[in-house]
Formats: sequence, C-alpha cells, structure tokens
Amino acid sequence: MAAFNYRDLVRQVRNQYWEFYFKARSIELHEDATWNQPEKEVQSSIQKGFDALDDVRLGSVYAELRRMKFLANVRGVQALRNTVPLGHAMLDDFEHHISDAERALWALINWPAKLSEAESILQADAEIGKRTWRRIQLPPGQELHLEAVDIDPLRKALAEAFTPKKGRPRACEIDVLTRHLDGGVQLDIRVEDNLQRSLEFGADDKTMWRDVRPPLRMTAIIYPENGVIDLLVVGGEKARQKLLVPLGTHVFKKLLEPLTVSQPLFLLNRLRDGVNPDEHSGLDLLDHGVLKVRLSECRVRSVQKPLCDYVVKPPAEKEAPDALECVRFQHTTTLMGTGFNFISATVSLYFAPEGDSKKGRALHVGLKPTGICNLRDMEEADAQLAEKLVLALGVMQGPPTVELTDQPVTAVEGA
Repeated sequence: MAAFNYRDLVRQVRNQYWEFYFKARSIELHEDATWNQPEKEVQSSIQKGFDALDDVRLGSVYAELRRMKFLANVRGVQALRNTVPLGHAMLDDFEHHISDAERALWALINWPAKLSEAESILQADAEIGKRTWRRIQLPPGQELHLEAVDIDPLRKALAEAFTPKKGRPRACEIDVLTRHLDGGVQLDIRVEDNLQRSLEFGADDKTMWRDVRPPLRMTAIIYPENGVIDLLVVGGEKARQKLLVPLGTHVFKKLLEPLTVSQPLFLLNRLRDGVNPDEHSGLDLLDHGVLKVRLSECRVRSVQKPLCDYVVKPPAEKEAPDALECVRFQHTTTLMGTGFNFISATVSLYFAPEGDSKKGRALHVGLKPTGICNLRDMEEADAQLAEKLVLALGVMQGPPTVELTDQPVTAVEGA
C-alpha cells in the first residue's frame, strides 16, 4: 500500500477552507501563525498544526484526511453528486471550488452523511468490471418497490437464503441509496458470514486469537429506465441466484427473467453536469473543430408519482440557451420540483466554418437510455466523435473487460 501523504492534500485546498476545517475540529495553528499570512506560509503552519496533535487526535484527523483523499478525484466527486438531487446546496457550493480535494473537504465538514453514501457508491463503482461482477438486463421501465414494507421481507428472505442448513438464522442489513446523477438505486447488503479467527498483537507484542465474523457484502445497482442491474456478489452463479429470486419477489414484484446485455450502459442523468467535457476527460473539442456544444433538447420525467414527462426544447439557433438552463431558470416547482430523470436528449455540436463557407455545420447527437439513436445516420468521423463525447461526459460506460470462468445465461463479459 502506498504511503499516505496529507501534505499533497494541503496544497490542493485553499487556506479559507482549511481555516473552516480547523475551527470545526478545534485545531490550533502552529505557534504565532495566522490565516492572513501568505499561502505557502499558512500551508507550512497547517502541517505543523497537524503534527502537533496527540496520537489519538492525530489518528482521527488522519482517518478523515484519508476519506477525503479517497474522494478527491473525478469519480469521487461524481459519487458525491450522486447522493443529492439537482438543486441541492452542495452542488451549488461545488461550483465555487477549484479542486476535487476542496469539494471532498467541504462535503466532509458539512455533509458527513452524504460523504458516507458517496464512499459506498464509489466502492461499488470500483468493483464493476471485476470477477465478482455481472451485468444483467431486464425490459426497461421497471417499477421498483423500495419502501420499508418491501425491504424488510427482502432482508429476511436473504438472511434465510444465506443461512446454512441446521445453522442459526443469520443477521442481514440493507441500505437503500438513491443514485441521483445516474438515475438508479443501489442496494448495499450485508449478511452475517462464517466465524473466523484473527491473529492480533497485544501487550508486550504477545499474540492472541480473536473470533471475528466479517459480513458477506453484496451490492445490486438497479437502473429502472435502462432495465439494467449490476450485481456484485461473491460466490458465483449459485450465490447470484440466491439474491435474484428474493430481489424479483420483493423489489420488482415478479419473477426476474434477465437477458444478456448487448450494449454499453447509458446514464443520461449525468448530462446534469453539463455537456462540456472537463480537463480530466482527455477530449478537447477544439481539436475537432467544435466551437460550441449545448443540450438543445431533452425529455425529463418526474421521479415521484404521479409520473409525468416534460419536454424542454429551446429555439434551434446556435445562440439559443441550453435546455438545462431553461429548466433551472423556469423554476418549474409544481411540475418538476421533486426532481426528474432524463428520458431522452439531443446534444448539438457546432463546428467552425470550413474553406470559403461563412457558416459552420452542426451535428446533433440523439441520446436515449439504450444508446445513441442516430449513430447509423452519421458519417464515420462524426460517429466516432459522438462516442468520444458521451464517454468523456460519463454518459456512456465503456464495456469492461472481464475474464469469466463460467458462462451463465444471465452474465456477459462486458457491458
């Protein structure tokens, strides 16, 4: 494991946010240092302030900084955005931060519960594509039943399914996390597992054995609009079936008959972050002659009953406003005040004029939960650019490469 270097985090966060953190944790700056000193001098004082803490407090601070480091990247900030709906104060604050480290620190101080949810989401996303992962598909538009009256029977059913014969009933816990940015729901499942023994070092470096019972962790990420389920279950096909049967009975209210996934997963809700790739995406649209990109049309659906669709279609001109800007500006409190999911969208790219032409051409990329709907109508170069764009925006997930030892009907090697 690489050594943890908190000094790198100190340099990524502006002094004003470290001041807020120090006051929240009752930490004093080293000696006569003040927050009004030059940036580098304050950073040195911050490091000395950490080093001056006693072992107990320093361990607590290090633990928080490690959590911050875990989320101080593009995928970590996406996980944080996934925990809150559009319009949340945390998203507004993120617009004023200059680094992912600042965003992670701000969430750590102000929204610790959301930070914990983001850690669970990021941990599950990191496991997608590995050996314990399988992706299955159902007909899209599935209705999910996630109230307590549905989750409690699911918890009992899974506890019974994973209890050995002639064994005492095992405990089971389920956390339901709403993935706002992805338009999905994540079920974090923990089942009491077999008793194991852990070797520990006690006083005077004497060894001792301690009985531990680590939980069996499983995760199901359900995207109802796409009809896709990501399963992260240790134990092979038999263990997955133990999860799928109760999942269908209590969450879908019908027997699951999954199909193989034939194409990458599209997460249209990530268009909420805008349609301009950031510097971390590796795509510079100017290199392709694109001067402007905007969300020119979208169809959104409310997330609470009664369900309704809302079409946002600004004028077609290049200088017309972005469709998402229209939704935010109109303040459609009555219709969409409780949040919405993207059902379809059109992203328009406007190119620079070529040759003697005074007007550049436009490329319109139609997106649906099943993919790019007008890909076959594009020229090869435009089709490749459209795929690069949705990949850079995180709207399309590239198919992971997984080596499988078994080939069940419900599993595929990629997305």
